[in-house]
Amino acid sequence: METGLDKEIAKVAEQVRRTDFMWAAGLSGGACGILATLANVPVLQAVLVWMVILMGLAARYYTANVNWSVPVQRAVQNQLVVFQRLRAVMNALPEPVIMLKGDGVVEMANPATAEFVGTEPEGKHMTSIFRAPAVMLALEDAVKSSQPQVTDFVVSGSVDRHCRIYVTPLALEAEDDFDSELIEDRMLVFVSDLSTERRLEQMRSDFIANASHELRTPLASMLGFIETLRGHAREDKEVQEKFLGIMQSQAERMLRLVTDLMSLSSIELNEHMPPETRVDLVKVAEEVRAALSPVAGSYEGTIEVQSLLNDGTQIVEGDRDELIQVVQNLTDNALKYSQEKPKVTILIGRGEPPVLAEAALRTGETAQQISARAGLSAGDLVFIQIRDEGGGIRRQDLPRLTERFYRVDVEESKARGGTGLGLAIVKHIINRHKGGLQIESASGQGSAFTCFFRPSRK
Repeated sequence: METGLDKEIAKVAEQVRRTDFMWAAGLSGGACGILATLANVPVLQAVLVWMVILMGLAARYYTANVNWSVPVQRAVQNQLVVFQRLRAVMNALPEPVIMLKGDGVVEMANPATAEFVGTEPEGKHMTSIFRAPAVMLALEDAVKSSQPQVTDFVVSGSVDRHCRIYVTPLALEAEDDFDSELIEDRMLVFVSDLSTERRLEQMRSDFIANASHELRTPLASMLGFIETLRGHAREDKEVQEKFLGIMQSQAERMLRLVTDLMSLSSIELNEHMPPETRVDLVKVAEEVRAALSPVAGSYEGTIEVQSLLNDGTQIVEGDRDELIQVVQNLTDNALKYSQEKPKVTILIGRGEPPVLAEAALRTGETAQQISARAGLSAGDLVFIQIRDEGGGIRRQDLPRLTERFYRVDVEESKARGGTGLGLAIVKHIINRHKGGLQIESASGQGSAFTCFFRPSRK
């Protein structure tokens, strides 16, 4: 099959053939004229000789079964094969690889680069892709010194990504007849994502700090009970039963705490890697309602799912288990910390969610802020909102709700089995899904937790 490149080569070959024919005809005509002048050959005979020569040239150039573009095509195709192999190697690399022109504009980039930065990088300046001063300094130093440069930088966003950039100049030796623009110096850039390593380091330190802080009190309490049981309460069955019950409660709380800490650490470890599977938020809400119905029954409450969608489904790109954990944590909190006989409503829709109340207090991100960051209109966003009809949340507590171990009422939280990590887990899961969280509260009218997500692109 003839390609556009083959047609272009054939067109150039035709122009070369036509030019060669005209030159040969002109030279042969001139030679015949000189011969007729010097040898006193009659003009008619000289013209006839020239005509015979022209016929031979025409036969050679136009009637012979020769494809003049074949040698050029073979040479170009050989170079294309080499180029395609190099491009295939570049595309197969799992981390971003970029070829820069001398002015810092991206000439080539592999698919991993587009996936990393979230846009097609070719034709854009490097500083518009990686907005970090360290990157620009590395490029400038590589140009000035003609030596490779290595530096670390951070890509800011809803989740910061820790990266390392390696820049090396590529200088080509030019032949005398080469176009200087074709052999302009280039730079090769490698980018390594160090987020996982950095998060592992942070996770270890956070886990040790959090675990030691939160486990110290229940462990000290249990040691005190054990010491009492081994001492003067050794024979007191009533005291033993009481203390064993408290110890069991403390052990269960520590188990919940460790489970939540490990869950949070796992989410933070993968927070920079957005999920790619397709999940229906309506089905997620229905599963949570079914799972927590017994809990709602124990509080003599109800859970209602309302879809504001015309088609009854809403697909997002997400991790199904994590999205269930988000809705379940928020719904469980609404049941636990609401009034007697709580009524919890789970709303799923698109665009701007219904407000809890005009005078409600709000914290977190708005739909406009999230849509601007995602490059969408606010009407394209997907939301799932969990609202209750409780007493609301105090103004001073709202901004701190997603902090680790922050509790509005410490004693009530512990009494209801809370670990202070539920909303922190919710926040990090939403960050991983490139979404946003907004919290509303109105005194005496309840609270609403709205999770925004981008719709599926498939």
